[in-house]
Amino acid sequence: MRGRKRERTRRAIAEAAFRLFAEEGFDAVTLTRIAAAADVAPATVFTHYASKEDIFFGRRDEFEAGIAEAVAGAATAAEVIDRVHRACADAFDAVLDEDSLPQARTFSRILLNSASLRRSYLPLGQTRREQLLELLLERAGERAAAPEVRAELEVFASLTGAVRELAFDALHAALAADEPAERVREAARTALTHGCDRLALAYADAEFLNAASA
Repeated sequence: MRGRKRERTRRAIAEAAFRLFAEEGFDAVTLTRIAAAADVAPATVFTHYASKEDIFFGRRDEFEAGIAEAVAGAATAAEVIDRVHRACADAFDAVLDEDSLPQARTFSRILLNSASLRRSYLPLGQTRREQLLELLLERAGERAAAPEVRAELEVFASLTGAVRELAFDALHAALAADEPAERVREAARTALTHGCDRLALAYADAEFLNAASA
């Protein structure tokens, strides 16, 4: 029961915050005002969230393109790229689900209208790239000890992160422009496919991307 109450409180805070963000812009809203709108004490907000950014990005794991998890079982370089592609496409479908779409549009509009939020968004991408690199190094086994292999994996992880970010940029832009869901999906998938096709041209036969046991 305590866990359910905690989750209800978190949801109430997040819903109040998003209403204010949508109405007044992210930068104009304070945590104190969020607390008042959610009918909780300011200290309660800090119990559940560290900052406004934490509230805004609080549901990111629900819609995260789990690239690192997706490539964990890939045996070859071609499989790695294919799984990256599918993980991102699946994330788009989750965002564009009928129940999630209204909040997704609000999220994208708020994000694109706030310079501070866009700056906060950058470290999230860096974290994802670092997670992917760690997995690739682990998959490489003893080969990862070679500086040239590590350097290649770092480049691949960075390029893969860039492909993902460009695809999500297209998604956010189309959502914020209030495009129909299918046109949003098309815009995001077009950007994703273009990037993954380029990754395949460069890396589909790359030995260093094969799992150590492959």
